[in-house]
Amino acid sequence: MELEELKNRWKNLDNHIKEQDKKIKQLTDQIIAGKVKSPLQTLRIHCIISAIIVPFLLPFFFWAYNFVGLTCADWQKSLLYALTLLFVGFSFARELYFIYDLSKIDICKDTVIESLRHTIKFRRHYKWGVFIDLIIGIAFIIVAFSALNKEFMYGGIVGGIFGGFLGSQIISLLQSHNQRP
Repeated sequence: MELEELKNRWKNLDNHIKEQDKKIKQLTDQIIAGKVKSPLQTLRIHCIISAIIVPFLLPFFFWAYNFVGLTCADWQKSLLYALTLLFVGFSFARELYFIYDLSKIDICKDTVIESLRHTIKFRRHYKWGVFIDLIIGIAFIIVAFSALNKEFMYGGIVGGIFGGFLGSQIISLLQSHNQRP
């Protein structure tokens, strides 16, 4: 009888230890996922805020054009407006696509390979998006400089400096999240 009772207690203790091991593994997985999700969540929030702000740039640009009083030829004005529409429209579509790409990354449900595949795909799309924005921006600057409107050129230079500074701050923020242990 004592031997049977000892066996039952041993089984109960063994089951209890297995349950505790499962709980510890679940808690560990949640903590690891929380550390990984935090930068991912920050990036998602950044993209959502950008998608909200970008459409408001269009009225600002058009107001700035009227405020400065463009004195260039009609073809330059048309090209300037077209490049502005293209830049803002592409930036808005890019941010929406980034949100879509980021929604595919799920560290808790996906395997490591699937998560890496989605992350690499997002990084590739991000680099191409920045490259296309750069090309549109260069074309925009060429048209702006060809108009020879001093006020507009000064505004473009200040906007480029401010945008470059803001972009570098965002990139350094993202890199600091990647370097966390």
